Amino acid sequence: MTVLLPAAPSEPPATPVPTRWRWLSPVLAVLAVALLPVAAATTDLEALDGWGLAKVLGPAAWIALSCAVAACVAELWSPRPRVPMLAAATGVLVICSTGMPSVVQPVARFTTTYVIAGFVDAIAGDGVPPDDVDARFNWPAFFAQWAWFRDAAGATDLAVVLRWFPPVVVLAWAVGVYALARSMLGGTRAPWVAAWLFVGLNWIEQDYFSPQALGVVLMLTVLAFALGPLATRRTDAAGVPGWPPPHPGAPRLPLLRRWVVAALTPPNRPTLPPRQVLLVYSCAALCLLALAPEHQLTPFAIIGQLAVLAVVGRFRGRSLVLVATLALVVYFVVGARDFWSSQIELLLGSGGGNTLQVGILDRLTGDTGQVAVKLLRIAVPGLTWLLALAGAWVYWRRRRDLVPIVLAVVPMAFATVQSYGGELFLRIVLYGLPILTILGVDALRALVRRRRGFEKLLAVGMLVLFPLLVLIRGGNDAYMIVTPEDVAMTRAAFADTPPGRKVVPLDQTGPYAMQGVGVYERAGHVRGCSAPDADVVRCIEEDDPDVVLVYESMEKRGVYLENRPPGWTLQAIEQLVSSGGYAVRYRHEFNAVLVKTTPTVAGTGTPAGVPGGT
Repeated sequence: MTVLLPAAPSEPPATPVPTRWRWLSPVLAVLAVALLPVAAATTDLEALDGWGLAKVLGPAAWIALSCAVAACVAELWSPRPRVPMLAAATGVLVICSTGMPSVVQPVARFTTTYVIAGFVDAIAGDGVPPDDVDARFNWPAFFAQWAWFRDAAGATDLAVVLRWFPPVVVLAWAVGVYALARSMLGGTRAPWVAAWLFVGLNWIEQDYFSPQALGVVLMLTVLAFALGPLATRRTDAAGVPGWPPPHPGAPRLPLLRRWVVAALTPPNRPTLPPRQVLLVYSCAALCLLALAPEHQLTPFAIIGQLAVLAVVGRFRGRSLVLVATLALVVYFVVGARDFWSSQIELLLGSGGGNTLQVGILDRLTGDTGQVAVKLLRIAVPGLTWLLALAGAWVYWRRRRDLVPIVLAVVPMAFATVQSYGGELFLRIVLYGLPILTILGVDALRALVRRRRGFEKLLAVGMLVLFPLLVLIRGGNDAYMIVTPEDVAMTRAAFADTPPGRKVVPLDQTGPYAMQGVGVYERAGHVRGCSAPDADVVRCIEEDDPDVVLVYESMEKRGVYLENRPPGWTLQAIEQLVSSGGYAVRYRHEFNAVLVKTTPTVAGTGTPAGVPGGT
């Protein structure tokens, strides 16, 4: 006898997504990308002034940025957002915002980019860092890595890498923030908003070709592992079950007692199988080992954050803190011995007051555009922290957890233990920004859940935030831009100068250090020449270089940042030439190469008696 069982009820068919939601985001993203060549063709880089890149961008650039923002918002508002489309829209948003300078400028910008490229060039070939040149050579992993890439590819330079490195590395950072947000916030939409908010608030511009850029990638990877696959939570902090075991009907324990109970209760195990946990642990350990020779500050930031997570029992494999600490100590004692044995005062610093003066107050100089941009750079981190504090309160109300805000506070310890110069506060903001943006998104999500109409207001906020990002990040482009002529002139100057001679820039701007590190002498220390209003002619004459490089970016730096009179570099060139000490080898508008009329014999400091070429 056959028994017929009732058929299992089938799931109702999914409601089809309206056509406008399927095509709106892709069309907007493609339109944004299609407008980028037009943006590059319509940007007048010759008109750069104290307001930077934002003032000279054409309408096509702003339309492309608006379309990129609209593509993200359209897919987010779709009834069923598609992960591949959200990822593609995020990439387009990064290219149209962070990557806008890479699109409209023919070569990489930023003086320090070429300094790092010069370090790579110095290691390429024999693979040995030069001695007594720069303290950063004590952490040579990044330079050696890219020197190997360059040699393996048979390339003579990294021009393409330098130009496109910022948007690529910011996209990698955004992936890390998305992974962290998935662990901390859950949901399908909020993690993407966290990645976009991180990109929009990342004005710090530490994503140029540099060790700290790759160091942040490794730091975010370790944090994503700790809060993701390795994440654990202790049993309920109220003491159920905990230690000591409560009896039925027991009153709620006091807050301090609950914290003690939580600290003494062992954490749960991760949900992954042991083999996968071991694999993730090994990858995290490798990242921490790679950080030690990569950068000076980043290992301290991740060790502090991992220590906080270990104390509160938030991840399995807390011995990662020991791995990171041992790697840092061993490398610092052995690999960086020359640094700490001769420059210990740089490690100890001189206190927070000097750091505050150098990092913030001394930078509020220049014309109206420069001061306005710098004030915005102060205001944006303040607003970020206010939003994060609101998010921390929401996170506490929802999960009774203050750990995320503590993770954001950990990098602030750098301000009290080390005087790192003007970039220290930039690093503090950068190391805390991933967690701050995630907390900020939690506050925005709570606001939208309370009133759905705020979604449209937040979309308008994105349309304001990203143009503001372009303004802040590109505020220094008048004197940070590098032209193909600058690069060609620098290469020719080094090619025509015998090794061992001293080659210096008129001012510390331009690609003057793109090659020749360890082969040519650099500018010496001349008393009083580090001040913005220093007499550059006197400094050059006292330093007595064999070759002087002058770039148009130096002219604009003096005019817009240091309030020098227009044409001050031309006047300096004329004074050096009229003194009889230097002759012009090359000159085109503001760009020039000056050579000493009686060049010194390399390594002796005595005149060679042979006139320099003109």
